[in-house]
Amino acid sequence: MQNLINSAKDLGKGVRLAADTAVWAGNVVSRQVKGGRSGVCLVCNNLQPYGHEDTFGHPSAAWSQIIDPQKTARRKELASVATLVLEKIAPKKILESREIDPKTGLPKNDCKYCRLLCEIFDAYFIDEWMSWITETKNGMPIQVGLMIKEGVPLIINCWNFTYDKWFPNPRVDLEVYMDPMPPTPTPGAPIVGPVGSRATDVRSEECMRFMKESVLECCRTHSGCTIPSDGFVPTRLIYVGGGNNALKLCDSIPSGQNISWAALSHCWGGRKPLSLTKATLNTLKNQINFSELPATFQDAVTVAQELGLSYVWIDSLCIVQDDKTDWQQEAALMGSVYNRAFVVICGASSPNPSTPYLRPREEEWLPKRFSFSPSPGVNTPIMVRQRHLLAAPLEQGLLEPPFTSSWATLKKVGPLYSRGWCFQEAYLASRIINFAPGAIIYECKTHRKSEDQLPPYPCTTPGTLGETSPLAQWHMIVKSYTSRQLTFTTDKLPAIAGAATTMPQAKTSRYLAGLWSESLLLDLLWQVMHGSAHKPLMTKEHEENAPTWSWASMNWGVVWSPQTSPQLLATVVDARTEVVGANPYGQVSGGTVTLRGRIKYCRLTANYHRNEHWVDYRKSDGTYSKKQHFRTDGALVPGTIPGQNGTFACRSRLTVSGSAMETAAAVFCIAKTPWMKSDHVGLVLGMSPKSLGRMERVGAIFNMPKDWYETGEETTVTIV
Repeated sequence: MQNLINSAKDLGKGVRLAADTAVWAGNVVSRQVKGGRSGVCLVCNNLQPYGHEDTFGHPSAAWSQIIDPQKTARRKELASVATLVLEKIAPKKILESREIDPKTGLPKNDCKYCRLLCEIFDAYFIDEWMSWITETKNGMPIQVGLMIKEGVPLIINCWNFTYDKWFPNPRVDLEVYMDPMPPTPTPGAPIVGPVGSRATDVRSEECMRFMKESVLECCRTHSGCTIPSDGFVPTRLIYVGGGNNALKLCDSIPSGQNISWAALSHCWGGRKPLSLTKATLNTLKNQINFSELPATFQDAVTVAQELGLSYVWIDSLCIVQDDKTDWQQEAALMGSVYNRAFVVICGASSPNPSTPYLRPREEEWLPKRFSFSPSPGVNTPIMVRQRHLLAAPLEQGLLEPPFTSSWATLKKVGPLYSRGWCFQEAYLASRIINFAPGAIIYECKTHRKSEDQLPPYPCTTPGTLGETSPLAQWHMIVKSYTSRQLTFTTDKLPAIAGAATTMPQAKTSRYLAGLWSESLLLDLLWQVMHGSAHKPLMTKEHEENAPTWSWASMNWGVVWSPQTSPQLLATVVDARTEVVGANPYGQVSGGTVTLRGRIKYCRLTANYHRNEHWVDYRKSDGTYSKKQHFRTDGALVPGTIPGQNGTFACRSRLTVSGSAMETAAAVFCIAKTPWMKSDHVGLVLGMSPKSLGRMERVGAIFNMPKDWYETGEETTVTIV
């Protein structure tokens, strides 16, 4: 009986999906047919959210509902306010609004709204280095997105209009608004909403007032932002409560005292700022000369004093820089320093210590004015400014908690946000004041707001969009962290150690060079982000600071593909790391993982000019299996094994790009997932050139046919 009921439910669901798809397809055809006659642009929808098949609340196609049912449900919930998201618009289509059709003498797409977009792009994306027009005509992969919603600024997403060496598919967001907003909507004008004012100088009274009022409101009304009161006090703090002429370094502060401090998150920028050393310890304990402090430190003192705080923690002045033991001990406490700070001061707009963040705002962050004519004889001023924070998907509404895909992907704009250490300093903070290039952004465990933003403010409370497993949380943390850079490879694990200690796994699992023993097999399935397959990603320095099975061995960002209901096919025999120092979450010098499961020896081919990497194996009849693509751990080279003929794949330790090659390798199956026929996942392994008889990881492989597992041989492998 129950099976009959379930079948009826499935049938009903299928009928509803088919009906929704039919309505959606009908709306698509209707818009295409009526668009030309009604004057509604098929590219930009006249920068308004109405009458489109993808307007929130309209029936959506079956594939959209199946692929992301939560997204579909959220769009229905938020349909009371007219909202439309247009994704992956080709700039070529927008540019056609300027191009004349030689047959008609008219623009190929006579759309004044697209021409407005062209004017905006001209103002922001044409300089001596790059032109969006040239990139478009050369077929470069630049794309545009539009986020249109009644009552809020229109947001233009610009992908690959700029260059970022470390971040694939860089994005810039522009917000469009009117200032002042007309009391009634202007017929024919883009649908936009009001914004708050953005100060031209961060030192202004309104900026200081915003900062203090935000902190005060949080202390009074946000119970979820209470600082943990376990009596922890940093080993050293800088006393600033007596004014700029009485600054000094304090150490041996008794624990348990009710002391509040601000912790500075800043960018060293390759320059060594004023630092605490064995030689300067006593001098700094006696007095710190304010005029000798670099600009970012002076600003931190000023902000702390404005907030009524008496102490500041700054890494270079509170850790003895020429004492390795002290550095290791204090690095292990850094998580607590930032987590228990009254507030974290983030000097995001300063690329180095000598550049202040309390300064006049740079011109590129000030609004630009455009004139738009919605109808003959009417000119409407349109304002545009660059956003200091990439916009979260409109499907989230005002919910922007941690551990969503956008949280792990989107980033604030500023030099500091590309630095590795900054990630955990911000992640661990209960309250943080971001002095970003475009605005001051206040963020706590309850909400986030900026000086130029109008209420209501986004909610940052964890779990408001559903619970996320600890495994998925950690994978998102590593994804966000590894997309940033570090000056020293030895910092790869220490710079995320504080975040690791706060994870639920820390109470139930062993930490193994960035992976957890309880989920080790799934943690091993990390893969390198796109854009680096031809580059050597594990230099000699990286090899000395992490085993190849750890993502920490890569000088690039890593991600995990979601594995739905994986069935593990291997077991962990042994796993261990060689920790440097006393902190189990800190630096390692190596490690091994021994696994029991099935391995398939195979042929590996790579063509780095075409970005192709394949494995296949010789079948019993002498023919080769179908080639399977895999994600390589950067450039690979053929290595030799003493006493054996032929070559075996291994990672390149060089500094030059890889070249085409063919060599031997092995695929070790980790798990099976319920995905059609190609349902096996695993690791691609080569032989270690440094540890005889052991293997090293050279890639990860997904969507393998089951014959790779069924014809494999049961064995035990040790990976270094």
